Amino acid sequence: MKKYVFFLIFTAFAIAPILSQNTISVPAGQTVDISYPNDKTSTVMLQTVGLQEVTVSVVTKDTGDFVRGFGLGKLGKEEVWVEEGNKLTLKNTGTKDIKVKYTVSPRQNENLDLPEKYIQFTLRNSSMQSIPLIIPTVMNPNLSPNSNSGVSLKMGQEIFFKANGKRQILLVVDQTIQNGDVIDVSKILPRRKKELGIK
Repeated sequence: MKKYVFFLIFTAFAIAPILSQNTISVPAGQTVDISYPNDKTSTVMLQTVGLQEVTVSVVTKDTGDFVRGFGLGKLGKEEVWVEEGNKLTLKNTGTKDIKVKYTVSPRQNENLDLPEKYIQFTLRNSSMQSIPLIIPTVMNPNLSPNSNSGVSLKMGQEIFFKANGKRQILLVVDQTIQNGDVIDVSKILPRRKKELGIK
């Protein structure tokens, strides 16, 4: 019994540093990497401190190739998974320093195997204005100007935007969307608003 209790205590102390909340500062106009002792596949919870936006990207460690990303808005809070071999970067395009809180927790690789019903594609914003979206149970990305956000969404997943204080459907993931497609949200959003009679 004593050995069992000791094991539980030891495990708790071993996991605590990984799960503890940290704060990182991102200087104006700079990009910083989030580093943590666990180099395995992990889930990172991010939360901005203040009213500024930060660009979040997952890139490969070796080449720096873009994997996925999104804009995290003021007082934003999102979860992102970082596979083994990748790293998480935060970019501050503003004129003031930004602080971001983050918590890292381990994630099993087998949980990342995407079933065939999931589609991997890119949401693009080619405009000069940020576009906030709502993807229920997944994340609420804020697409930064001239940016790409990689997503893996199941068939039937709805993507919303807000207008006049209400959620409106932008699109539904269906068979017309294929792996690797790039969907320019800034171009389909005006058409969708016109269809809904929203000015």
